Amino acid sequence: MPIATPAQYAAMLDAAQQGGYAYPAMNVTSVVTINAALKAFADSKSDGIIQVSLGGGKFASGLHVGDSAFGAIVLAEAAHRLAEKYDVLIGLHTDHCQPGKVDGFLRPLIAETARRRELGLNNLFQSHMLDASELPLDENLALSAELLKLCAENEIILEVEAGVVGGEEDGVDHSDAPAEKLYTSPEDMLTVYEKLQGLGRYMFAATFGNVHGSYKPGAVKLRPEILRDGQQAVMKQYGKEAEFDLVFHGGSGTPMEQIRETLDYG
Repeated sequence: MPIATPAQYAAMLDAAQQGGYAYPAMNVTSVVTINAALKAFADSKSDGIIQVSLGGGKFASGLHVGDSAFGAIVLAEAAHRLAEKYDVLIGLHTDHCQPGKVDGFLRPLIAETARRRELGLNNLFQSHMLDASELPLDENLALSAELLKLCAENEIILEVEAGVVGGEEDGVDHSDAPAEKLYTSPEDMLTVYEKLQGLGRYMFAATFGNVHGSYKPGAVKLRPEILRDGQQAVMKQYGKEAEFDLVFHGGSGTPMEQIRETLDYG
């Protein structure tokens, strides 16, 4: 089945929101790992998301090139071809991109989708993540708004983050982040909605103590109720249509009952 079109990808997210479930997002670094992810989705009879990180793209480009955006394009093009052989619907996404990497990673990938669209081809990626959580919230959302407008012009969904996902991933270490940064407040969630509403479709990685990596039981202090409280605050003020499409990072090792609880909150 071909990679999801923008309309199909949006419908996937709508179905998950309405059905109270989530899609796994599998990071890939090579044709081998793309095939592994596709087989896992097919064996599970589940649609899903394949994603590329900055490090994954750089690895895929080879030691001589060392270009994250170029490698991500190579992986995405391979995924477009390989996905045709499977009976599941797959969306392509890019993982955490910090502000300092936007010009060398996100903008070239968005430009590549724009080029493809001019040729009548499907979007290269259906969504991208901007992780500007290192910035003060107002600066984070100013950059998010700028990129969201650019994405919307090309029917790309942008994922944004407020708060910090703990642990280490892809060379970025938040293991020593202050505890308060690991939990997004309802006030911050309201601010995100107010600054981004109407600019384009986006997903929101609100943080609730989640961390990258797998840890001993009890080491991670998840508070899924933060998602509930934030969603309720936004919907109380702006209505049911304001409900966020939430993204859960760092699910490895999370007890199933806590995963199920997060699904209740969007």
